[in-house]
Formats: sequence, C-alpha cells, structure tokens
Amino acid sequence: MNLSRLEYNEIHPDSGIKLLPQASLAWNRVHECKGASKIIFALWLAQKAKGTILWINETHNQETLNPDGIYPYVNPAQFLFANIRRKEDILWCTEEAMRYAACPLIIVNISSFNPGLTPIRRINLAGGKTKENVMVILLTSDKYEGVQGVETRWNMEPIHDDTNLKRKWRLQRLKARMAPPKLWAISHNYKIGFQKI
Repeated sequence: MNLSRLEYNEIHPDSGIKLLPQASLAWNRVHECKGASKIIFALWLAQKAKGTILWINETHNQETLNPDGIYPYVNPAQFLFANIRRKEDILWCTEEAMRYAACPLIIVNISSFNPGLTPIRRINLAGGKTKENVMVILLTSDKYEGVQGVETRWNMEPIHDDTNLKRKWRLQRLKARMAPPKLWAISHNYKIGFQKI
C-alpha cells in the first residue's frame, strides 16, 4: 500500500470562525446548535462570516427571520433563503452547497427530523474536498438527540435578568472533537457586538 497517496487535512483550531477565546468552529465541517437561542447563535456566526449566507429552512417551519429583527446583528441583504419541502432534498441541497462553496456559511434550520450519520458524513466529505472556507450549521430541535458525525455541538439559552436590560445568553459547548465541554455567559451590545461577561 502506497501511503504517499493518502491525504490528511489537519484542522487547526485557528482555522475557523472564532467566537470567543477557546470557542471556534472549524471550516469545512458540520456543526450543530440547539436551544431556545439557536437562531441568535446562527446570527452571531453570520456576523463573523464574509459573504452571502445560505439559510435553508423546511417549508412547513413557521420560524422566519424578520429583517428588522436581525439588522442589529447582521445585514439582512447577506441572506439567501431556500424553503425546501422534503428532508432528502434539504440534505442534498446542503451537500451541494458545501461542495461548491458559493456561500461561506450554510445555516440549516430543521425541526422535524435529525439527519443520520451517512448524510452528515457525505456533507463533511464534500467540505473536505473544497479549497474554499465553508461551514454548515444545523439548527436542530431539543426533542431529538444530538446529530451523529458533527464536529461540534452547542447549546444557547437566554439568561433572564430584570435588573438591567442587556441581552444575555448562556453558551455551552456540549461536544467537540478537539476541545472539552465548556460554558460561557455572553452579552450583546450593538456597538461592540457579542462579548464574554
């Protein structure tokens, strides 16, 4: 067996989107986020990404983004929306978007199912073959177990604070291949952006 033909793409912790110190998401991989504030997590990543953001949504899902509501986080003009009916087509569209890397960030908002290991591996393989920086974020429902085969799994929940009106969240890294679980408290200021508190 000729080992010189095998290729190994080493993923460095700094080769991705860095949210906070010790909190980054690697390029060309699939990541997952759960929790009541998973859309805020996606907007935080969209704020860091340069270029068009592909937002894939199930047709029957009533959650849509309001341009006025997301404007404090990210420019609504960066988004390209795709509403897809069948789950097989959602996974196919995600794989093709990852393969051709036209959009650096692909957000897939699914609530009615969890993808199996095979489609996630196919999406990861498609990302490994591209030379461009691209990543997939799965926004999944809390009623299902975590998706197998993802690089990282996150949970984001609001922190309710009546004393001051700052927006606060609890960000938790539940699983990562290259880092241990960790918890952060974060806030958002329109001038500064997201920051650790």
